[in-house]
Amino acid sequence: MIEDLIRELRKQYALIVVTIVVTHNMQQAAQVSDHTAVLFNGKLIEYGATCRVFEKPQQTFTEQYVTGRFG
Repeated sequence: MIEDLIRELRKQYALIVVTIVVTHNMQQAAQVSDHTAVLFNGKLIEYGATCRVFEKPQQTFTEQYVTGRFG
């Protein structure tokens, strides 16, 4: 339901709505976000367009995390 609400708010308010979703569920992050930040121990590891972060991560940690080899 939350994911559906986020999509509906985007349609209604376009650029006015900024939503931050904190999740460990990679599928959820990929489905509802335009941009993704990967954090570990309070440090920003990588940030960028969701499709880029998931398909071509620039950091080894990010690649290991999104593919399930870490965490």
